[in-house]
Amino acid sequence: MDVFEDMFVERAWSDECEKLPNKSTIFTNDFNGIPETLLLNVISWLLLVGLFTALRHQAGDYGRLALVNNHGTRKRWTEVFYSRATSTVHTPTPEASTSRMQNDAEGGRSSITSNTSEPPLSPIHSDQGFFAWIKITWKLQKEQIKTHTGPDAIHYLSFQQHLMTVMAIVTLVSIIIILPVNLFNGSTEGRTDLNEFGHTTMENVSPESPWRWVHVIVTIMYAPLIVLIMRRASGRNAFKTAATRTIMISNISASDRNKTIIRHYIQELFPDVNIEDVQIAYNISKLTVQNAEYVKILDARMYCEHHRDKDTLQVTPNLCSCAKENAYAYYQREERKLSGDVARLRAAALNEPLGIAFITVSTVHEAQNIVSHFTPGTYRKWNLEFAPSPDDLFWENLNVSKSNWYFKWGIVNFILFLTLFFLTTPAIVLNFLNAYALAKGNIYQISPVVSEFLPTLLLWTLAALMPVIVAFSDKWLAHYTRSLQNYSIMIKCFCYLLLMILILPSLGLTSAQKLIEWSISNDTIRWYCVFMPDRGSFYVNYVITAAFIGTALELLRFPELIVYIWMLCTAKSKAETPYIRKSILIEFPFGIHYAWTVLVFTISIVYSVSCPLIMPFAMIYICFKHFVDRHNLFFAYGPSNMISRNGGKIHSTAVTMTKSAIVILLVVMAMISVFRERGNARAIILFMTLVLTLALFALMSPIKRCASVPRPSVVEVAGPAPIYVPDVLRPRAVASGTLNNHAATNGGGVTGYGSDSVSDFDISSQYSVDA
Repeated sequence: MDVFEDMFVERAWSDECEKLPNKSTIFTNDFNGIPETLLLNVISWLLLVGLFTALRHQAGDYGRLALVNNHGTRKRWTEVFYSRATSTVHTPTPEASTSRMQNDAEGGRSSITSNTSEPPLSPIHSDQGFFAWIKITWKLQKEQIKTHTGPDAIHYLSFQQHLMTVMAIVTLVSIIIILPVNLFNGSTEGRTDLNEFGHTTMENVSPESPWRWVHVIVTIMYAPLIVLIMRRASGRNAFKTAATRTIMISNISASDRNKTIIRHYIQELFPDVNIEDVQIAYNISKLTVQNAEYVKILDARMYCEHHRDKDTLQVTPNLCSCAKENAYAYYQREERKLSGDVARLRAAALNEPLGIAFITVSTVHEAQNIVSHFTPGTYRKWNLEFAPSPDDLFWENLNVSKSNWYFKWGIVNFILFLTLFFLTTPAIVLNFLNAYALAKGNIYQISPVVSEFLPTLLLWTLAALMPVIVAFSDKWLAHYTRSLQNYSIMIKCFCYLLLMILILPSLGLTSAQKLIEWSISNDTIRWYCVFMPDRGSFYVNYVITAAFIGTALELLRFPELIVYIWMLCTAKSKAETPYIRKSILIEFPFGIHYAWTVLVFTISIVYSVSCPLIMPFAMIYICFKHFVDRHNLFFAYGPSNMISRNGGKIHSTAVTMTKSAIVILLVVMAMISVFRERGNARAIILFMTLVLTLALFALMSPIKRCASVPRPSVVEVAGPAPIYVPDVLRPRAVASGTLNNHAATNGGGVTGYGSDSVSDFDISSQYSVDA
């Protein structure tokens, strides 16, 4: 007890914790810069939303639909990214939805090219007001979003809606209960260094005060609150629709990579099974790259054909040269050359089968029977599992061997860990600003704009940049499925963000390097400095920045716009514009957005008890984020359809990640009770609650479906199963058909979602342009 008694001797622990290594500080403004940060963020938000509205007002169609429905008019760049309503969308009926799902099961692109089963399009009628897009986005129906974007969008938006419920309750508790306790039941005697913001925190309440039990009780009550509400998000729409009667066989030896051998072997083991189809995967990595170039040249050639001045349209074959030639002749020549290259690569790919095959049986029961009873033999050590959806597969990545993939995984994650853990810790930014101010001798003259707003803006920028680095590294890893890639990105982004933005700065460490230095030094860490009130204000400023500037920038989508402008600048001629417009139609990055959303939720819950003012701004964030994501999912991004037996793992894991907020909150409150208070009883209760919570999470899995009758994780699609053949290996049709075949490749490779009754790639409208 001597050690703990020394910790609790009368000392100016607040002064000691606030000091930087050089014994000086620049953060001296009242209320820790929160009013100034809020004012600047609101002004910036108004300007950015106004800019987005002005750009959208100049466009002709809704953003994503403008990419695929060019009705004979030339499009400005604003019409591709920002747009308003003259487009039409489906108001699906149950019959139409069923028919669409049946068409999806056939594996073709019937939902894109066939209109027979669809009802007439119903336009989104809106007044031509400047801010009409807000009303339109607000009125979007669930079935409209699902039809255009896919079922994953519904799971994601349902997750956000349940987070909104949790955060609304926590906000009410923070403002009505915790904030008055902090303000009116504390004493600031001997704490004259506390600024006005400190009066609103838990530190304003004396450690010996019985009012501290309010914080403990609220902390304990948050655990069942979050679990009971979020379990509904994991149960609602948790089932998936997929072709479960298709089995993926892997680890096939070279001598057995033949459809007849595979069919006969399975038929011998299971004589009562009716095998409908057998397909083998091939090495198409080179073919995919060359085919994409061929489609680009084909699109450009057809653009020239429909251009009224095709004889005068010029192309610059070499961007480093000023030499030009006739565009139509150039693209004709390149098309003939690439057509031959694609044909040779297709023939070569068909002679290079991989050790992966897809076998489709007649019923789900037969497929389950094969998967559960198949035992690898001494000769054929095959691995059987339910196949992902064809649209969920990265066909070009199936040639990557397991050993090669794990080697790349180790290298990538080691480099990523070193880069993000040691070099980009956001607290380094604060140290730099402090050192710069001290060097200039302006210690007490730093504006709140610099001391509070700028660090949080830089922190948010680093938080936005880090997932981009993770996403690019994961794409290089060559995952087999889109769902697995999104899942991996989500897990890594959340872990790195949690470490960089919450854990290390809250521990008072300036960087990860300081953590290593402390671990090998003889100094004792100042535990009483953990989760200080000023750091609470820092995260209030961070949540404000994320809520206003962050969500407004997500509307503008500057990164995608920069890529689009770069592609236009590097194009050889304007005939390549239609292909560029289709190629920028990417899928919504669910992994990144799940990580961002859960991070802000975790920060707000962790600081909701000690710093209740964070919750109103966190509530604003989740409301703005939900609205912006609804808009972008429908109007900005391409359809996503991670249909697989494990395709819903990303959504259920996101719900599981919300439990980290409960665990960290209990740990923080227990540490505060031990190291900064004499409340042994409170510490014991908090530790017991923490152990009980961890045991429930680990052993009982409290987040389950709340449905009274268990539903299967995958529901079989009615009708024929999809064909497991990549687009690049399907028979090439006439020129117009080729565009249809490759449209999904450019737009995300998803069948059935995001299409209208009007042909998305109708030649007469896509290429009928004016000079």
